[in-house]
Amino acid sequence: MILQLIANGIITGSLISIMAIGFGVIYSTTNFFHIAYGAVYTVAAYLLYALLSWHLPFAISIILAIILTIVAGILIEFLVYKPLHEKRASHGIYLISSLGVYILIINIIALIFGNETKLLSYEIGASVHLGGIILTKIQVVQFFTFLILAILSLFFMHYTRIGKTIQAMGCNARLLEFRGVNLQKMRFIVFAIGSFFASIAAILTGLDVGLDPYMGMMPLLNAVTAVILGGVKRIEGTIAGAFFIGMSQNLVVWYFSGRWESVVTFSVLIVFFLYQSGGVLKMKKRAEEL
Repeated sequence: MILQLIANGIITGSLISIMAIGFGVIYSTTNFFHIAYGAVYTVAAYLLYALLSWHLPFAISIILAIILTIVAGILIEFLVYKPLHEKRASHGIYLISSLGVYILIINIIALIFGNETKLLSYEIGASVHLGGIILTKIQVVQFFTFLILAILSLFFMHYTRIGKTIQAMGCNARLLEFRGVNLQKMRFIVFAIGSFFASIAAILTGLDVGLDPYMGMMPLLNAVTAVILGGVKRIEGTIAGAFFIGMSQNLVVWYFSGRWESVVTFSVLIVFFLYQSGGVLKMKKRAEEL
């Protein structure tokens, strides 16, 4: 039982990590909560569903779903956030606009595909037995996909020119602009990277448990919490925060029931905003400064 609980926590943490890395890259460079990130996640799952329903090959469907999701993420930046950035909009305006985009996209998806849960037609196969642990094959794929993406993202951010520039954007964007860096181009790259990670997380989740129009909000909240726990500019910390949430959620589900899973995320967020770095008082002060 304990080994199975740990294994489930690792799988959950892996999925949260993938989502959180993408969200963290966007948040660390733009400094606003990209709530529409949850809609981008949902779009990826439904794109794969639509492509598979058209009987396209599985691999091609996944590649197309990822590419189209990246395009969707860039379009949100171009059509919504870029005009706000040019007008020097406040964080509150960004938040409301992002929420509006999320609601719009989710309702369009529900209108086209319906509200009911849908299962992807592709069959992954039987379960894998490792000692006393039972995992589905897609869960094994989820874990190894996380490992690969975590290693690649760490290498990319620390050892490539674009990665170092992205990190610098979160520290001093004006200095980069003074040095001739095209910040808008970098923002497009950032949203492309974030949308890529969201698409991977959504596809892996959809293949495992299916999809519905409202599937993106809880992964978004988990990602936000992981980034907050681990530190906005630290991928390693984000991953640690994601695994803490994954383990905690599975422990709560085992001890109580699945209905309590979301309580872990909300509890961590509440504790953070109340006590971390001045909490609500600091946020209020920053809002007054705006």
